[in-house]
Amino acid sequence: MLFLQQPQQFASQFTIIGKIIILVLIQLGGWGVMTFSLGLVFLLGKNLSLKWRYALEGLYNDTDGIPILGILIRVIKFTLLIEGITALFLFFQFRKYFSFWPAVGHSVFQAVSAFCNAGFSTFSDNLISFRDNPIILISVAIAIIFGGIGFVVLKELSRLRFLISKKHEAFSGFSIYTKIVLIVTIILLFLGTVAFFFLEKENTLQHFGTGQAIVNSFFQSATARTAGFNSINIASLKQSTLLMIMSLMFIGGAPGSMAGGIKITTISVVLLLIYSKFKGKEEISLFNRSIDEDTVNRSLTLFVLALLFIPLVTFLLLMIHESTQNHSFLQIMFETISAYGTVGLSTGITAQLSLIEKIIIMGVMLIGRIGLLSIVTAFFLKKKAISAGYPREMIMIG
Repeated sequence: MLFLQQPQQFASQFTIIGKIIILVLIQLGGWGVMTFSLGLVFLLGKNLSLKWRYALEGLYNDTDGIPILGILIRVIKFTLLIEGITALFLFFQFRKYFSFWPAVGHSVFQAVSAFCNAGFSTFSDNLISFRDNPIILISVAIAIIFGGIGFVVLKELSRLRFLISKKHEAFSGFSIYTKIVLIVTIILLFLGTVAFFFLEKENTLQHFGTGQAIVNSFFQSATARTAGFNSINIASLKQSTLLMIMSLMFIGGAPGSMAGGIKITTISVVLLLIYSKFKGKEEISLFNRSIDEDTVNRSLTLFVLALLFIPLVTFLLLMIHESTQNHSFLQIMFETISAYGTVGLSTGITAQLSLIEKIIIMGVMLIGRIGLLSIVTAFFLKKKAISAGYPREMIMIG
């Protein structure tokens, strides 16, 4: 749980071997438990079971007929391609500040950490020292975005050239899942950038030029939803800005991606449900398709579970913390949501947490990575055949 280490400690106290080991762990973690398990199945020479085929349908739309090795190679290709391009852009910039091999090391580490949405940097102040270098910030931000939209969307985006060459409308050729992910990602990036810029223009951005302020606002909007990099001192942000960042961390990225949070498809379905109820519609429809009831129920359940879980953990931390330290409610909740979204941003109080508080935060990160709904489903819910039900009755609400 490297999240609990101070950035200065990681950058200055870890040896090169230690950083390489951490980099490998970040890469393996980015590929995910399911992909890693597929690799084990392949190495053991076993066939992909029907159960695994259905499980993979949530991550890959065309797994049927594709061998395990083919799926793994596809995932690795996307990863190495994006990380390689990002590292190349970063190298030419870091070369201005460092000699050849240090520039290579910094470039590769930042590229992998960005795409895998880890947020760990080899610099003691993260990327604050490079806040006036737009190429570094934009390169890292784009890698974060690609890592946060997931392999399914990346696979469909790779067909964009084919769709255009066939004179099809490129966007209409995407699945409804990819359309939702792309649209909501763009909306969140735009709203986050605009909100950060106007909230901080008289605060942390007051000495920045307009272009530099916009780039840093875009960077913080991209990294806040999942990655944990920062080009601005988080502890110096306004409370309103922290609340905005907390909202982005809570939402997170796309399912099957490197990102955490409740996922952008979940919040999309919940908002569409509210909109449909206001319109008096029985079904949720989007792009001439209806979203099935099971998806709606699971989305709503996950949303409510997260809204209950985060205040509960915050309350627990506050009870423990008040006897030892005197940090604000907002700072404690920021730590909690950052942990749940596996983001890694902090207002600077992480190192001051007690041992029990750090253990709680680690547990929250683990739950956030696995998923609340997955945990509840695995341990508490069992499907039973119901032959008869109780009489229904209306109750007053609202």
